[in-house]
Amino acid sequence: MVIDLNSYFASCEQQEQPDLRNKPVVVAPLLADTTCAIAASYPAKAFGIKTGTMIGDARRLCPHLIVVQSHPKLYVEYHHRILDAIESCIPIGTVMSIDEVACELDRSQRSPEAITRLATQIKQAIRQQVGDCLTSSIGAASNRLLAKLASDMQKPDGLTILEPESMPTKILHLGIGDISGVGVNMARRLRAAGLDTVCKLWLADADTLQRIWGGVVGGRFHALLHGEDLPAPIRRRASFGHQHVLAPEQRTIRAATPVVRELLARAAERLRQENFYCRRLIADIKWANDRGHWIDERSFHETDDTQTLSRILMEIWSRVPAQKPLRVGVTLAGLVPANKHQTDLFERPTNAALTEAIDRLNQKFGRGTVGFGATTSSLRRMTSKIAFQRVPDLSEF
Repeated sequence: MVIDLNSYFASCEQQEQPDLRNKPVVVAPLLADTTCAIAASYPAKAFGIKTGTMIGDARRLCPHLIVVQSHPKLYVEYHHRILDAIESCIPIGTVMSIDEVACELDRSQRSPEAITRLATQIKQAIRQQVGDCLTSSIGAASNRLLAKLASDMQKPDGLTILEPESMPTKILHLGIGDISGVGVNMARRLRAAGLDTVCKLWLADADTLQRIWGGVVGGRFHALLHGEDLPAPIRRRASFGHQHVLAPEQRTIRAATPVVRELLARAAERLRQENFYCRRLIADIKWANDRGHWIDERSFHETDDTQTLSRILMEIWSRVPAQKPLRVGVTLAGLVPANKHQTDLFERPTNAALTEAIDRLNQKFGRGTVGFGATTSSLRRMTSKIAFQRVPDLSEF
C-alpha cells in the first residue's frame, strides 16, 4: 500500500491558514515572479498550474492566485504527525518522500474489502490527528511500483486497488510516462523502440526492456510491471548537496558569495554527521533569464573539514562569470566512509577540535548559532529545502 498526500505543501498551508482553503494557492520558495511553484492546490491546478510553473506565468493563468512563501520546517513537522497517524493504523514500511509512504499488508489485509477498510481508517486518522485539509490518495497492489501507480490514478482523496487478475486491463488507459521509473528520456527511448503505449510495454519481453534500459534495470522493471515483489536495491549515498534560490537583492555574484559559503558549511556539517569524507566539490549556478547553467568542480584528497572545503570553493568561485545568478548550489561527492578514511602525509593540518566544538554548539542550541567567518546569522539560519526522497531532520532548521 502506498499513501500519497495530496498537494502536500499547499494543504499544510491551508490547514494552518483557514482563509486559504478552497482557493487557488501555490507555494513558492520566494515571493517573486521569477521563481516557480513547488506545490499547487487543486483549485489552482484547475487553471493549468502545476509544480514547476513559473509564478509570473501562474499569475497570468489565474489572476486571483494566492502565492505563499514556503515553510519547510512546518511541512516536516506535519510529516511526523502524519506518520504517527498512519502508524496508529498500520506499521510504515518505507518513507518514500515527505508526502509518500509505503506499508506492507499482511495476509489478513490483502482482500479488497480489508484494503478499503484500512484505507478508510488511515484517512480518518489523518483527518482527526492532523487536519481536514490533509487528504491522501491510496494505492494497493502486489508491489510498490504498482501501488505507487495506483495511488496516482484517483486524485484527490482516492483509493485504487490493482488486483493481479485485473492487470493489465486497469492500467491500459494510462500513458507510459505515468509509470514511476519512466522519465522523459526513457519514455523517448521506449517510443523510439515502438513501445508507445502501456499495452505494448506490457507485452514486451524482459530481454527487450533490458536492451532499451541498457542493463538489468530493464529486466527488473519488467518483473515489477508484471507484479513480482522484488526487494528494493541497496542505494549507497553518492553525495551531499544544497541549493538555494536567491532573493532578488542577492542576484549578483558578490551578494551570492556568502549564500554559497553557507550552503557549503551546511553540506559539510551533514557530511560529518553521517560519518563521511569527500573527494570532490561541485559548484553550480542557474542563471536568471533562462541563460542556462554554469558548473565547475575540483578533486582533492579526502576531507570533511569545513575550512578546507571553503578554501577550495572560493578557488572555484573566483572563476565564476560575471552574470546574474538565479540559483546557486554546492555538492560534495566522491564519498568515503569514515572507517575507510586515509590521511595524507602532506595534508595541511586542520583544527578538528574547533570544527567539532562548532558542530556540538549548533546541535545543542540550534543550527546557525555559530558559524565560520563573517556569515550573518540570518544566512546561517537559511531555510532548509526538502528534496525528493530526503526529509530534513528538524535539527537542520
